[in-house]
This record gives sequence, C-alpha cells and structure tokens, in this order.
Amino acid sequence: MIINFRLDKVHSEKKNAPRGNIEAKNNLRVTNIEEESLSSLSKEKALNVYFSFVVEYQPKIANIEIEGSITYLTDQKVVKEILDNWQKNKKIKPEIAAPIFNYILSKCSVKALRLEEELELPFHIPIPKIKQKEEISSSLKAS
Repeated sequence: MIINFRLDKVHSEKKNAPRGNIEAKNNLRVTNIEEESLSSLSKEKALNVYFSFVVEYQPKIANIEIEGSITYLTDQKVVKEILDNWQKNKKIKPEIAAPIFNYILSKCSVKALRLEEELELPFHIPIPKIKQKEEISSSLKAS
C-alpha cells in the first residue's frame, strides 16, 4: 500500500519551438530503495522508493524531469525481500513493481501534462477525443 508521495524535483525546459515531426519519449525508473521506520513508537518498517520520470521531446525540443519518492507499506517479510533483491541486483519483482509504477506514472503524467500545457508542448500521452458520427441515430429521427 502506498502511503505517501513526495516530489523532490520538477524541472521543465523548452529549448526550441515544436516544428515538424515531434516524438515524446517518457521513461520511469527506480533510482533507489531504502527502509524507513514509520514511527519511533512502532517497530513497523516501510520502504522509500525513489524514482525519476523524464519526458524528452525530440529532436531537442524540450524535456520534463520529475524526481521524488513514494512510501510503500507492506508486510515486514516482503519489505526484507524487496530490500534484499534490490541490494543484490537492483530489480523489483513484477507483481510488486506494477502497482508502484502505475501509481507513480499516474501522478507524474498529470504533473507533466500541466507543464506541457504551460510550455505549449504537445501532450506526451494521447488525450481522449470525441469523433463525430456520420449519421444521427434512428432514435433521434423526426417523425
């Protein structure tokens, strides 16, 4: 369970005006995982999962960088297993990584969309659009 989300760095930079064929590539990576005590009164431990989310607009148009961490609370046995696995090979099991990455992606994507709008950049993810139907449905026809 994710109990906290913190941002440490939000940086956006527009280098050139968007022209022609633009490609927005985004990347999310975990940079570190550390154990954290939740309270001096409790023996319960959680994990701080540090991340970096980057959107790069090519060719050399702009970039958005977001860094921060989430606090992940889970069973103490799982905390130890995640830490051991991270320290040995810098990996997280897919069943644990998926909900963490999805949460971070949702928070960072919303933040990036706001920055993209302010910098007048195309959005890095598709926004839903309504398509016009060619015919009016039969229930709306005049009698």
